[in-house]
Amino acid sequence: MNEPLNKILHQPVRTRLMAYLVAHTTCDYTALKKEFNLSDGHMTTHMRELIAHNYVTVEKVFFENKPRTTYHLTDEGKAAFSEYVNTLKSVILFK
Repeated sequence: MNEPLNKILHQPVRTRLMAYLVAHTTCDYTALKKEFNLSDGHMTTHMRELIAHNYVTVEKVFFENKPRTTYHLTDEGKAAFSEYVNTLKSVILFK
């Protein structure tokens, strides 16, 4: 294997969160949390990692007097995930 696996993305919950965001580009906190059955702490911890590495951005607004947190996939996140998937493929296919 030529490239090491991305340690940020090579974590099952973050892999799933990123795959979802690649497919949907944007999603709110509640929908992601429900989709993957995550606790508030678990969700926040993983999203902080993705935000810290500029794979995801966060937008916080009030909608109908309630806070709404929305996550957006960045171009850097999309590229990193694509590279991660390609690295996995090369491991699986022994290239």
